[in-house]
Amino acid sequence: MASHRTASFTAAPLTDARDPSARASSWAHALAFLALIGGAAVMGAVGATVPTMEAESGYYFSDTPGWYQGAVLAGFGSLLVWSVAGIAAIVLAVLGLRARGGRARAITAIVLAVLAPALSLAVLLAAMGAGVALL
Repeated sequence: MASHRTASFTAAPLTDARDPSARASSWAHALAFLALIGGAAVMGAVGATVPTMEAESGYYFSDTPGWYQGAVLAGFGSLLVWSVAGIAAIVLAVLGLRARGGRARAITAIVLAVLAPALSLAVLLAAMGAGVALL
């Protein structure tokens, strides 16, 4: 007897909309980008205002008006949100790498999430330097 093989039809590979590992990598990439942009934007805003407020109010942070102190503390407090987004991005990227889906996005997400704190500090210092130069 001859063995007959029927053609087996396999489904096409799942796209990002269905593949959980690729979806995890996409979410990781988005969260890492959010952490990078959010932290840099907040630190840029704080750094741009520090020199002018110190020039107007005094050398110490406690010499500035209460509303400004609250705004700066809220800005630094928001770094917790951006840090949690970066940590979540790293976790999701690792999950995406383990499942072998969206490897390029996962690696990019890890790099962005790791660089986000350093970039935020660099933006803070650059904005403060620019503010001092404009005085």
